[in-house]
Amino acid sequence: MSHNCKALIFRCMDFRLGPELVKHLERENLTNDADIVSLAGAAKNFLDPDSINIMMKQIDISRRLHGTTEVHIMNHTDCGAYGGKTAFADEETERAKLIADMKQAAEMIKDKWPDLTVKLWMPHIEEQDHGINVWIEKIE
Repeated sequence: MSHNCKALIFRCMDFRLGPELVKHLERENLTNDADIVSLAGAAKNFLDPDSINIMMKQIDISRRLHGTTEVHIMNHTDCGAYGGKTAFADEETERAKLIADMKQAAEMIKDKWPDLTVKLWMPHIEEQDHGINVWIEKIE
């Protein structure tokens, strides 16, 4: 097949990520080189028995049709699927939960497809007087 791409990205559907996601794709050299799946909660769906098959199927399809070799998972702060930032005692508790879910999803992916590279990213959404600031942290 002549239309291969490097990566599959799982991201939340939150519109606030849009402009920064475009910049992120450019920085990572993934513009026009990634399949993108947008579902509320992103990694949370890997841990949901009702959604796990959908998530894994997207990886299988992307690998089979487009030869993807990487999966990128993006959970973000203040995610409505997690109850927003007010659902957590503080920012560190929120960050720890979002990262733990991404790491668990990564393990599930690597168990099924050991040859895939899995990368984790945490967009931070910060409300400010002049609007919204979004920046993306790489999670090791």
